[in-house]
Amino acid sequence: MLGGAQQQPESSGNQDELSWAKRVCQHLGIDFPDSVQQAEQIEASMPKADVLSVADNKAVEASMAQIASDSPAAHKTADSLIKSIVTVFTRLEGDDELKGMMDAMQAYTGDNPKYGVVGQLGAGGFTKIVDGAKKGKEDSDVTIREKGTAYFDLSNSPAFRKAMEKIYHSPELQEKMKDIIDIDYLHSFKFGRPRGAGPDSTAPDELKLYTYRNENKQNASENPELYGEVPGSDQVDGPVPQNDALAGQSLTANQRKYRERGKKGGDGAWATAADLEANKRLTEREINFAKTNPRNRHDREDYQFKENKPVKAGEMPKDKVIVEHQPGFSVWDVKDGTGFAKDADLHNKPTVAGPSGTTDRFLTGIRLLGKGVMKELGLEGDNAENQVKELGRWLATGYLVGDEHHSAVEVNLGVANHGLKPQWGSDLYTEPFSEPIKGKGFEISSEAVVDQLETKLETAEEDAVNRDAYRFDLEGGSKGTVSPDGKVKAPPKPSR
Repeated sequence: MLGGAQQQPESSGNQDELSWAKRVCQHLGIDFPDSVQQAEQIEASMPKADVLSVADNKAVEASMAQIASDSPAAHKTADSLIKSIVTVFTRLEGDDELKGMMDAMQAYTGDNPKYGVVGQLGAGGFTKIVDGAKKGKEDSDVTIREKGTAYFDLSNSPAFRKAMEKIYHSPELQEKMKDIIDIDYLHSFKFGRPRGAGPDSTAPDELKLYTYRNENKQNASENPELYGEVPGSDQVDGPVPQNDALAGQSLTANQRKYRERGKKGGDGAWATAADLEANKRLTEREINFAKTNPRNRHDREDYQFKENKPVKAGEMPKDKVIVEHQPGFSVWDVKDGTGFAKDADLHNKPTVAGPSGTTDRFLTGIRLLGKGVMKELGLEGDNAENQVKELGRWLATGYLVGDEHHSAVEVNLGVANHGLKPQWGSDLYTEPFSEPIKGKGFEISSEAVVDQLETKLETAEEDAVNRDAYRFDLEGGSKGTVSPDGKVKAPPKPSR
């Protein structure tokens, strides 16, 4: 069942009717690989007013995300970003590679690392990601999910911000980093009060990298009136109405208006390793490091499965291995009645968590590292900057749409703040690239994606996230304290 809730129309298995995949292809303007006679029969049986449902579009997005996740273009882009960040840390340490790598590890883990981060370090996952990125290895064992997480954690770390602050103030460092950092873009950001600082705080101002500003000259929606007041055609002067969908204003800056905490999800989502592996969302290496989580001790009391007895097995069975994982759909719901909810409904577009601030931040980091990305990918010419943005969107599609952190239109709106065209129609799926891109070790184009989509749609159901695999009763919640013997203590309730 798609997403644990949606499924393909029953007619998809009837050879006498238009198959589900063929109907989707036809609506998107894709030539399904069939005989001329069959094509004529399909066209004749196609209802003229037929439109793709939300379930259809959700299946298309599952297929697209899988294509992106497997594509060399997305992997090479992720590698170039990770390599560029580690190189920045290394140069700031006087070209000492060991110190640079240690700084990257510290940035990756943060001051209060979650188990998943520590476990991946202990299993050599982060080292493997960085090593592959630096040496250009094509290792199929490392997924876009892992690479995307590593890049996002690094680029959103205090260590990365502090590195940018050093470069911002130092002409010498700017000269040293100009082949990696877009210095002009860096200087477009301002310093301000640290997040969470009170009015009496004496903390120094910090560089505000992630402000969700909108540089797009186009409206974010074809229907901005859904989001608020719009200027009249006769308005020449005067203030522009407050409306997040208008050019220059920002949906992602106000993303909280469009989402709310999920009714059944939230803190404590998890799944078994067996279910995630069956859903192609977990590698064998990831399973091995998940087993080192104290929650997965062999002699634990099996509270999580309500059996009240130790597992006591020589090998922890995969259907008993707890994997803490919180995709966006498990945490957020889109608020009913908002302009975004109405807009998505009007276009039959799936939603998960509202306009994607994560993607917006994703692209900010990519643009800061743009010179390094262009160099690593061999991109040149007047359109190189735009190509970097589109490759960033493609990477985000594989990473965020693939695991249902966000839907495709939500990712698109996060990228639109950086100047790319907002896409609400079929172009969301058929035009991921404005022109073919040829880089070191990859070629990608909209035409190539559509060609793959023709075939990939037939496996959309197995490519989609299985929402039914997720549970929302993690013992002690995600902030519960797990002792070495596997016992879990829930965090104290906040005092009123």
